[in-house]
Amino acid sequence: MLKGVNKQILEITNTESPYFEKIVFFVRPEGAKAEDSVLQSEAQKFSAQALKPPKTRKTAKDRLLTAACIFLGAGAGAALTVIMGIIA
Repeated sequence: MLKGVNKQILEITNTESPYFEKIVFFVRPEGAKAEDSVLQSEAQKFSAQALKPPKTRKTAKDRLLTAACIFLGAGAGAALTVIMGIIA
């Protein structure tokens, strides 16, 4: 829900990004007095920074969990190999 009907809205539909279809900017009242070309150039400059989402870094907990899963998987595979060798 949008409150305040006296807002100027600038919508960018050509984002040239595979992640975003369009970007909507709500212009401040003091910024609404600026020329359209200034607003559009500022919006393009800001949207150029948002071309792709930032990469997430794995924490130490995530790395430890991944290592534990690999270790347990390798152990289960080795145990299964030994069991299959005994049975056969």
